[in-house]
Amino acid sequence: MSDLMNALVPAGNSMKDLLSISAELADVLNRRTPASYDVFVKQIDKDLNNIISVTESGRQHHLEKGEDAITEHIIVQLKRDYSSVHHDAQHGGHCDIYIETKGSDGSLYKWIMEAKLWKGFDYVYGGLDKQLLGSYAVGGINNCKGGMIFYSQIASGASYAMEEWHQGLEAKGIAINNKREDGLRFDTDHKLNGGTGSDFYVNHYCVDLYHAPTEAKLEKAKAKADSKRRKTNRA
Repeated sequence: MSDLMNALVPAGNSMKDLLSISAELADVLNRRTPASYDVFVKQIDKDLNNIISVTESGRQHHLEKGEDAITEHIIVQLKRDYSSVHHDAQHGGHCDIYIETKGSDGSLYKWIMEAKLWKGFDYVYGGLDKQLLGSYAVGGINNCKGGMIFYSQIASGASYAMEEWHQGLEAKGIAINNKREDGLRFDTDHKLNGGTGSDFYVNHYCVDLYHAPTEAKLEKAKAKADSKRRKTNRA
């Protein structure tokens, strides 16, 4: 290690420690003053995937939650790193997740996301087609990317839901790009204004929140409550 590097590395710390700090600093800059719009969007994707992993680890706490409650949980985690993330923000309508920042050159960067519980293809597609693309999305080099996230609380799991989503989109003529090996992430390209407007690009995410022991516990509690109600009605 050179004399310069020795001077830069604090006593007791290794070069590996310094590189780790450097990577964390790069993440902070990519969130707050990114060098480009693509850098900003890639950082959101990285952070969101980590948040999804953490959320899935605690899926027993989310199995009976509704759409807004789960989305708020995601946003609380995003807010640790993005000061300008909002839930139900006005951006051509009440979009579920909205993040903006200014790049290193002062340009305003925007990113939007629609969130849905998985209630079958048609329900989630309404969120993509009518809300995200039909109402909230705007073209332009610094405003042309967003996300579609849905929460799977079904026993057949996220892989099943994501495959249904994938096949349904293809049946509508929407090409699937960059499909991850496990099938749980992919991208799609769209034309706004009914196919005649600007380009808009969407990253798709699924969060697996099914937890069999919690479902069994909830079903047991429901059966107990139903039994108690029947006894009360007979009294």
